[in-house]
Amino acid sequence: MTRRWFLVFFSLTALLAGTVPSSPGLVGTARASRLDPPWQVHDPITYSNLALFPVTAASQHDASGYLTLDEGLRTGEVEVTELGAAMFRRRPGGPPPDQAQVNTLALLNHSKRPLILLAGEIVTGGKQDRVISKDRIVAPGGELPLDVFCVEPGRWRGASQAFGAQSLMAAPKVREKAAVAKNQQEVWQANDQVRSGVADNLTTNAAGGRAAAELRASSSYAQLENSEVFKRRIDDASGALQRDYERALRGALRGKDVVGVVVAINGEVVWADVFADSGLFARYWPKLLRSYVVEAMSGPVIEHAVAQRQTAEQFLYQAEGRQIIEVEPGEYRLVQIDHPRYSVFQLASLLEKSEPLLHFNKLRKEMHAQPKPVPLPRPYQQRPQD
Repeated sequence: MTRRWFLVFFSLTALLAGTVPSSPGLVGTARASRLDPPWQVHDPITYSNLALFPVTAASQHDASGYLTLDEGLRTGEVEVTELGAAMFRRRPGGPPPDQAQVNTLALLNHSKRPLILLAGEIVTGGKQDRVISKDRIVAPGGELPLDVFCVEPGRWRGASQAFGAQSLMAAPKVREKAAVAKNQQEVWQANDQVRSGVADNLTTNAAGGRAAAELRASSSYAQLENSEVFKRRIDDASGALQRDYERALRGALRGKDVVGVVVAINGEVVWADVFADSGLFARYWPKLLRSYVVEAMSGPVIEHAVAQRQTAEQFLYQAEGRQIIEVEPGEYRLVQIDHPRYSVFQLASLLEKSEPLLHFNKLRKEMHAQPKPVPLPRPYQQRPQD
């Protein structure tokens, strides 16, 4: 597949008018228009220092025809390998030469459906685990080099060149560095910060201490889910939030189409993920939820810090700054709005005439502040008694 990117600057007239020219592939500065359809932010679902504000939509766009990465890897319709492995596997003869690269993988979409990829999705296996660096759509039958960053710097070997589906989404701090900074060193640093923060919260008993030691000894982000002790903590927090979310769906959110969430940690609104319809959101929700929990568990807890719904609404809709628009003609358009305090990403499909917005992501840069820790206990540190 040949990429064709168009990069130009807005004219001065467009800047002063605050409008966006219709040509694809633009870079410039302008105020983004209010998104349509409008979204409504609801009261939060909370657990310890994490608050999730459900977002509902007045109307939706049916996204059931799109394939997710987890679904494709699980069924074999999508194949992700080290670079070079796919092309050489088709040729008879001796073993293929090692063409693997840290920041590029090979992706093949064997499906008859377009594939959605989200920044922050993690593929495990190969020579080392990787995190996808940006949102994009891959057309049916598409083959392409996939931009990634390493989230397992201590390994460069593997019995297989292929990657599997562990259904992992990186914590927002790591997603931010992959999508915005696009710098391998910063991704590694964020990965280390998340794992170190989690390890610090696992040392309240002998089992936690052993798990923390294992986590510190590993460089892998996936070790967060592979550790039995820490996985249990994620399960506890995610399970509690999921139960409250389901109660809200039967109560305050009954009859409403939940298409995403706004995320607050320690009373600070830091993140938003919103999708084209409730079905697409539901397909990503389990691993998104766990990624938010990991982020919250990686830092200190500020007691009685509460974010207001109005603040979450303002965060969701505020979008102004320098725009960078990347276009793969006939497949997708990815708009990035870059502001000193935040970044916004909007993924639209060009496979449909209406060019629907499939995924909206907004992140506050530098994520949440690192305040002075307060005395424990924390809900994350002790599993509730059955």
